Amino acid sequence: MRVNRSLLGWGIFFIVVGAVPLAVRAGALDASVVARAWELWPLILIGSGLGLLLARTRVALVGGLLVAVTAGLMAGGLLAGGLSGFNFGDGFTTCTFRSSDGQPFPVQRGTYGGSGTVEIDLDCGEVTIASVAGERWSVSGTSADGTPPDIQTDDASLTLRAPQHPGIGGRGGSWSVELPQDPETRLDLAVNAGSARASLPGMALSGVDVAVNAGSATLDLSGARALGRIEADVNAGALALALPAASVTGSLAANAGSIQICVPEEVDLRITLEDNALGSNNFAEAGLIQDGDTWSSEGYGSGASRIELSASANLGSIELNPEDGCAD
Repeated sequence: MRVNRSLLGWGIFFIVVGAVPLAVRAGALDASVVARAWELWPLILIGSGLGLLLARTRVALVGGLLVAVTAGLMAGGLLAGGLSGFNFGDGFTTCTFRSSDGQPFPVQRGTYGGSGTVEIDLDCGEVTIASVAGERWSVSGTSADGTPPDIQTDDASLTLRAPQHPGIGGRGGSWSVELPQDPETRLDLAVNAGSARASLPGMALSGVDVAVNAGSATLDLSGARALGRIEADVNAGALALALPAASVTGSLAANAGSIQICVPEEVDLRITLEDNALGSNNFAEAGLIQDGDTWSSEGYGSGASRIELSASANLGSIELNPEDGCAD
């Protein structure tokens, strides 16, 4: 019997997803142990690394299979206990914060000069990021007890992190962040078991680095007046990304997750795809032309702006220009 390598990872993933809740119900696995399955997510990164190191060797599937098993354990644990029972830290057994139930915290404002770095690290919460005219940033919102995020700022940076609570680690709330359009900004965004939505028209972005772990994010960068480089890493999560009509470089990695990317028609696009039999993409359907590991738009090189990306998908998917768009 010949095994279809392109479907092997998906088969293992679904087997593990189904086996975990069955084992819990049969008493073979402890529900409290399964509830901590999300903590295995670093194995997805290890599997991705193995996939790159072992590419084009006889054991190239090892990395992908590790990703498939890990993602299956995480998803199976979620199905076995439900999100409200998923354990996201020491003694913290729920991630069900709702903004309507929270208490507002004091608005904080400031500036970070002619250029700056904004770092947002969200655990178990939601954040909305918008751009505003001028040079000032602001942070508002709610949390379960009215505690604001931990904010560190100086003339060149702004850092937001979920406040640390004794015994339960970091826990976010519902944040509303406004970033200034005048300074050049680098944005580092990490979303862990939460959700983020950003719309940044008029901003000059030297770079955007987004990591989504067991969460979701929507980044509308289509209206940015400049974007230097984009780095996106999705682990058991989902990212929708809209890029501007400008020259951009970067990389995308979907590990047991999904990335949707929207690119303007007038921009030349070239994507170098890592060889991974366990991932999927729609590049051919989207009109790109394949040459080995490279997919390019027709007539690449003739346009005024070029987007050049490297991409990989380990038991994940990358979809170019989906029918419903990337910013809804």
